[in-house]
Amino acid sequence: MNTQQIIESLAYFGFEDIDSKVYMGLLQTGPVSVGSLSSRLGIDRGKTYRSLSKLRNLGVVSTTFSNPTLCSAIEPIEALTTILERKQDEIVTMKSLSEKISQDISEIVKNCDVQEISSFLIIQGRSNIYSRIGKILQKASGTVYIVAPQEDLMRMYHTTIPERIQLIKENGVEVRILTESVSEKELSFISRLNPSEIRTGKLPSKSRMVVEENKQLIMSGSLNGSMDLNDDGDSVMHTNSIEMVNNMYSLCTLLWNKSKEIEVVIPQRVKRVKSQ
Repeated sequence: MNTQQIIESLAYFGFEDIDSKVYMGLLQTGPVSVGSLSSRLGIDRGKTYRSLSKLRNLGVVSTTFSNPTLCSAIEPIEALTTILERKQDEIVTMKSLSEKISQDISEIVKNCDVQEISSFLIIQGRSNIYSRIGKILQKASGTVYIVAPQEDLMRMYHTTIPERIQLIKENGVEVRILTESVSEKELSFISRLNPSEIRTGKLPSKSRMVVEENKQLIMSGSLNGSMDLNDDGDSVMHTNSIEMVNNMYSLCTLLWNKSKEIEVVIPQRVKRVKSQ
C-alpha cells in the first residue's frame, strides 16, 4: 500500500485523514511535543491537539506527564488490535440488547394503526450503500436483479454481499447479475460473488440497480470507477414504491432477455476476513 491507500484503509478503524497523518507522523518522529509535531506536519496546533485527543481515546497514542507533554504512537499491530477488540465488545453489547429493544419497540407500536405507505430514502456513502444492499439480499424471497458496471461488482466482493447471496440461494432465491462486457479476468473476479447466473449486455448507463419484484429497489446515478469503499460521493435512492419497483424490475427483465448468457466459473475459495 502507498500512503494514500493506508489513509483510506485506516478510515475503517475510525481515523479521519488528519488523524492518520498525525498517527503516522508520530510513528516516524518518536516521542515529540505537540508544538513540534504540529510544525513538522504543517498542521494547525489546535487541530493537532484535537486529533491527538481523539487518538488517545482510541488507545493508539500515549502521552507523558512531563512539561512539555510528549506524545508517542502505539505500534500499529497493538493499536489496531485494541480498536478491533473494542469494536467486538461493542458488537457483543449491541447483540445482547437488540432482541430486547426489538421486543419493547414491537410492544409500543403493535396497537398503532400503521398504514402501508411508500418510502423514499437517500443513502449516502458507498459503505452505507453496500450495507443496505446486503440487508435487502438478506430478506429477499423472490428473484433479485443486480445490474451494475464491473467495477461496482468487483467492489461488492469486499463486503458481506457474497455471503448474503450464498445464504438466499440456499433458500431457493435466484440472484441474477447483469453487467456490461467484461474481460476474462474481470469475469473471474465477479464470479466470486457466486450468483445464480451472470449475463453481459448493453447497460442504459454506468449506474447500479438492485431490485426484487414487488419489494424494494436501490438505484443510483452514474458511478465512478474508484475502488474506494469509503467514497462519500456515492449515493442511491432506496424505495419500496411498488410502481417504481415493478417498472425497474420490468426494465431489468427486458435487459436480461436481450443479454448474453455466460458460464459462471466458481473459483477456488479465497480466504476473506469477515466482520465480527
